[in-house]
Amino acid sequence: MSDPVIIAGGGPAGLMLAHELGLWGIDSIVLERLPSRSGRSVGQAVNTTVVELLDQRGLLGGLERHTTPVQGTHFSLLWLDMAPLEGRHQPALLLAQEYLEKELERHALKRGAEVRYGHELAGYTQDEFGVGVTVRAGEETYELRGSYLVGADGEDSVVRALSGITFSGTGPVSCGLVADVEIDIQDLPEIHRGARFCPVGGLYSSVPVEPGVSRVITAEFDTDLPGPSVEPTAAELRRAIERLNDTPFPDVPVRWIRRYGGPSRVAETYQAERVFLVGDAAHTFYPLAGLRMNLVLQDAVNLGWKLAADLLGWAPPNLLDTYTAERRPQGLRAAAATDTQLALIHPVEKVAPVRALMAELLKFPDTNRYLLELSTGLDVSYAPEGAATPVGRRLPHVPLVTEAGAGSVASVLHAGRGVFLDLTGSGSAANPVAAWADRVDLVAAEPVAEIGASAVLVRPDGHVAWAGEPGDATLRPVLEQWFGTPRA
Repeated sequence: MSDPVIIAGGGPAGLMLAHELGLWGIDSIVLERLPSRSGRSVGQAVNTTVVELLDQRGLLGGLERHTTPVQGTHFSLLWLDMAPLEGRHQPALLLAQEYLEKELERHALKRGAEVRYGHELAGYTQDEFGVGVTVRAGEETYELRGSYLVGADGEDSVVRALSGITFSGTGPVSCGLVADVEIDIQDLPEIHRGARFCPVGGLYSSVPVEPGVSRVITAEFDTDLPGPSVEPTAAELRRAIERLNDTPFPDVPVRWIRRYGGPSRVAETYQAERVFLVGDAAHTFYPLAGLRMNLVLQDAVNLGWKLAADLLGWAPPNLLDTYTAERRPQGLRAAAATDTQLALIHPVEKVAPVRALMAELLKFPDTNRYLLELSTGLDVSYAPEGAATPVGRRLPHVPLVTEAGAGSVASVLHAGRGVFLDLTGSGSAANPVAAWADRVDLVAAEPVAEIGASAVLVRPDGHVAWAGEPGDATLRPVLEQWFGTPRA
């Protein structure tokens, strides 16, 4: 047995990674500096891709009672036509981050992960065989030995700082407040309900948390964040909301309040030998349309199976290098997309005509679809140059009819393994992935027009590695590229 993977940070990135490793039987230890879950997070919604990632691991069912469907998505609070996704993809959901974290932790523990609250990484060393980690728990310190160290410890990542990885910033600086207030969403004046672009040049949103409690979020620009010693107050929150909405906010009890903000930042690399960065430790930007959580979970799902492949001994050469090669460009793209959206919000005296023009451009179907896929993360592709669709992309979230009965694209990915999906309807005369049966499943299904191929090889993260005919000679080199040498 290998040493466990040590994960610094028990937020969505760290817990999702622990779950992914557990699917392959890989032990992990999650170090979370907080003594318990605070429930104080800015996250309040998950977009289409996050919903589908959760569904492809069978994690969505336990969250449904905490969700409310979102009827649309936007680009800089300019609402997009969702028709191109209907019947092919899941809708976005209102889902508070604390519920997501609880469910991810429950499943990570079920898969064998260990979560240690009140324990934080204080230092590390590494060699060619693993990492040595110094952990601080209260006044005590102790040592851990791990196979790899993963920094999932947020935008102020200790792992990233100790690794010497640069985390440079670009774009406008935002300063915002997030708070839970004791008033039902329906009792708020209409102007204080939902998400809106504010004519003074900022953003405001509110969503229900539970009966009698709403979460409100503000964002203003060209305003420096106060120092960490300056605590936000309820009066400051009400003043910020009144500036944005030009209407006083009810003087109701505030359960908690905190600040957030800063420029968009992306790490120069996501790997330093046996140390990796995921989630906000690797990239951070203003949370618009669920794109930030999208990147967080896609990082974890991309890295998890690759670490497992290495530790189980079947990883092809340089598989771990593909983590940074695939995910860092997506971090840069998402940060640029977010900065573009913020540039359409502030300064207000310059953006009004540009927003009016954008509203006109969104009437063109191709423009709408491009921004829709960008905002939802559905445009993420790892395709090599010249590859034809669907290679590199995620499959549409459509039903399948298999030998086992009715299912879906998501259900065949629950185990977190690779999948060879034969869509000929007749099945192959021979199993083309038999020599990789310990890491790739064969699933025969009826043809699906939305997929547009007779067969596809799907990686554990849900992205298509190959498409063609089941007996095509081009399949084997792609199997070896992603799933290593076949067993003897």
